[in-house]
Amino acid sequence: MLKKPNIWDTTEGIEYGDYEQLELGGHEVVIKAAYEYTGQSGNTSLRIDVDIAGNDKQAGFYQKQFDNNPSVDRKWSNSACKYISLKEDENCVALFKGFTTAVENSNPGYKWNFDEKTLIGKKLCGVFGLEEYTKQDGTIGTVVKLTQFRSLDKLKDVKIPKVKLIDNSYIDYADYEAYVNSKKVDTTNSKNEQIDNDSLLD
Repeated sequence: MLKKPNIWDTTEGIEYGDYEQLELGGHEVVIKAAYEYTGQSGNTSLRIDVDIAGNDKQAGFYQKQFDNNPSVDRKWSNSACKYISLKEDENCVALFKGFTTAVENSNPGYKWNFDEKTLIGKKLCGVFGLEEYTKQDGTIGTVVKLTQFRSLDKLKDVKIPKVKLIDNSYIDYADYEAYVNSKKVDTTNSKNEQIDNDSLLD
C-alpha cells in the first residue's frame, strides 16, 4: 500500500495538460534578484532573475511556480533568468550597457551605478521565446525561456523571437510552428518523432 503524502488533503490536484503556459513574446517583468555568477568555465556573469510584473495579465507567473513547488531545495525557474556576460570585450560590454540602459529607460529617475542590488524591483520588458531541449526519453521538447531585455516603451512592438533549435541554430517562430503543425496530422508518430532540424532550415 502506498504512503499518503502529508500534504495530500491540502493540495489541489492538477491534471496533465492543466499547467498554465506563459505566452510567447514581450511581457512587463520585475527584477527579483541580481547577483554575480561564476560558471564552471570560470567566466563571470550578472544573473538576473525576473517575474512577470503586476501590470501584465500573467502577473506573478514564476512566483506562483516557486510557491507551489513542494521541494525543500526549490529554486527560481531557469526559464525566468538571464545571464549577462561581464567579460571586458567590446561586444559583451555593449550588451551589458544595453541592458542597464533598458533598465534606466524603463524606470524614470534610476541611474545605473554598478551596484547590482539597486536593480532589484526595477521593471522592464522581458522577451520570451521557445528553446528546444532533449527529454529523458531522447525526444525533442520545447520550453519557454527569457531570451532578451528591452525598454518598456518597446513592449508593444516586440515580436515572438526566433526558436532556438537543439543544435543552437535559430529559425523564425512562424516557420517552426508551421512545421510542428504539419507533423500533428500524423497522429501515429507525432508524440515520439524527433524534429529533423535540417528540414526546418531548408
